[in-house]
Amino acid sequence: MKSFTISAPASSANLGAGFDAVALALELRMTARVAAVAPGASPLWTYHGPHAPTHDGLRDCVEAGIARIAPSPPPLAVALDNAIPLGSGLGSSAAAYALGVAIGARLLDDPPADHALARAVAELEGHPDNALAAWYGGAIVAALGAEGLTFARFAPPGVAAVVVVPEIALPTAQARALMPESYALADVVYNLQRAALLGVALAADRLDLLGAAMRDRLHQPYRAAVIPGLEEMLELVDPALVGIALSGAGPSVLALVREQPERVGGRIAAIFTRHGVRSSVLTPALAFTGLTVAVSEQAGGAASRPGNVGR
Repeated sequence: MKSFTISAPASSANLGAGFDAVALALELRMTARVAAVAPGASPLWTYHGPHAPTHDGLRDCVEAGIARIAPSPPPLAVALDNAIPLGSGLGSSAAAYALGVAIGARLLDDPPADHALARAVAELEGHPDNALAAWYGGAIVAALGAEGLTFARFAPPGVAAVVVVPEIALPTAQARALMPESYALADVVYNLQRAALLGVALAADRLDLLGAAMRDRLHQPYRAAVIPGLEEMLELVDPALVGIALSGAGPSVLALVREQPERVGGRIAAIFTRHGVRSSVLTPALAFTGLTVAVSEQAGGAASRPGNVGR
């Protein structure tokens, strides 16, 4: 087997009203360098990068993705290099599942079609928005259910992104448990209107719609109870600000801006500071490209798109 390097981007899901349906890919990447080891040897995993995992949770996601596509994989040496903050609402598990599915596809002589691979990532992750942003990059609007996987991908909007990552823990399961089992009709209608606007804004690059479209009443008000200062952040007014929302299940906050992302990020971080929470400001580019694969130089290969993950 030729050694290869594969990467997938981070993602920020929901964008306010697009709960479990909309995501943007971000240029913070999880990368795996993969090589074969001797038959009968044990797999070899090493962790690297600014957010190297301290346990095998990401490995479990990658291996689940591999097993979904190649149920009897050979032993592999995997060097996992991670630049995606963990447990921060930035799609690290989606990136890991995407890596695993793509690795599994490269182990087969006749891998499944691209759409089937993308659906496998979505089903493993459970959230098609994060999953497809990791797989395809760009802006994703997606639905997953009995009718299968349906989605549209658009180029990222013409804005800059800033992500403020607080030093608090909010596991996705805990964040979901904060949400009610039922909603008032007025709140559902409120979100439906803005989710429709959000899809149009991304499809047509209508930045003027994003501020209203990223408002939400279904999940952010309930998660604000455990994210100090979130309510104040969501009401932030700044001439550079296009839209602001909780990133995924949180606790990170995503702002889309016309300019000066560091300054806007500083204003958000200052709110966390006033509430006694330390945070870091990231200014990743929006990711036009999702999954990438490159074979080793010794093999003479070049980078490939998600639809060419097979051997």
